[in-house]
Amino acid sequence: MAELGTDSIECFAPTVNDKGRVNYPEVAKLLTERDSSSIEALNSLAERGLLNKEYKTKVYICPSCQIEGLQYITGCPSCKSTHTIRTRFFEHKPCSYSAPSDAFETEDNGDLYYCPNCEDKVEFSEFHILQKHLCNECDESFDNPNHQLWCLECLHICPPANATEQTLYEYHLTENGDRWYRTQTEARELLADEFDTRGFDVSVDTELQNDEGILYDVHIHARDELLNQRIIADIHSTVTPENIQYLGRVAEELQAQPYLLITEDSAPETTLQAAYQHGVTLLWIDQNGSIQRYESLEDEHRSPGTIIDRLSSAVGFKSAEES
Repeated sequence: MAELGTDSIECFAPTVNDKGRVNYPEVAKLLTERDSSSIEALNSLAERGLLNKEYKTKVYICPSCQIEGLQYITGCPSCKSTHTIRTRFFEHKPCSYSAPSDAFETEDNGDLYYCPNCEDKVEFSEFHILQKHLCNECDESFDNPNHQLWCLECLHICPPANATEQTLYEYHLTENGDRWYRTQTEARELLADEFDTRGFDVSVDTELQNDEGILYDVHIHARDELLNQRIIADIHSTVTPENIQYLGRVAEELQAQPYLLITEDSAPETTLQAAYQHGVTLLWIDQNGSIQRYESLEDEHRSPGTIIDRLSSAVGFKSAEES
């Protein structure tokens, strides 16, 4: 969304990879291993009204080499050759013989024609004028050619039914999507400023590496070397228990305290339970633009004196009950 929100690209446009699959490279490079495919991610945003899904075209993938861009070509139903032409035929009405028009022409090219079948001289008015296909390999003529697709890469020819049809869409940012992006960006800046004012060294949209060299993308990283405190924070409009579990696992790998700022949906009990279970502090922004700590569960749902309580107190976020 940031790519579209900052006008760095006009839209997310599709490509077809060397396996014949539709891909969105500008999206794919932003996804992590836990994300869905680029198409699933874009469709999910389109269903939420954040992106507009616009039909572009269809392409057909070669079943032999998996390259897109097959070319339509006609072929002979008899010998399968593609060396066919559509040309004018004459049909001599009295004897019903038909052939390419030049088969009836006389040497002097006058007003009279000669029928090679009945050997009569023929006036032009005695012909039916037809348009037919003629095969230059086997000399068969026919009304309806075979419809085929020709791969310009490997020269394979196949019926259209044997090719893989792929529909291509472009995705553009909607007005709702632009507002959503601005909300997420402002929330990220607000939380980063909150950590900064409390003395943390803050970095935004950064990669962190654990002891085994595994890299993790995080929205905010805040660190206080003196107090030996390390925080990672993500900002989401909607949250699932799976999001919370992942953030808690990453925080454990990085030996950091996880925070998650929810910008739109309220957190249901299942989300709060998951947050307490995985040690993730949930945050929200009140009407005054202040960051608050989410707490709507009874105290018995939380372990007393956990690191959540200590670090939340140290950072200084207020709970909804305290404010």
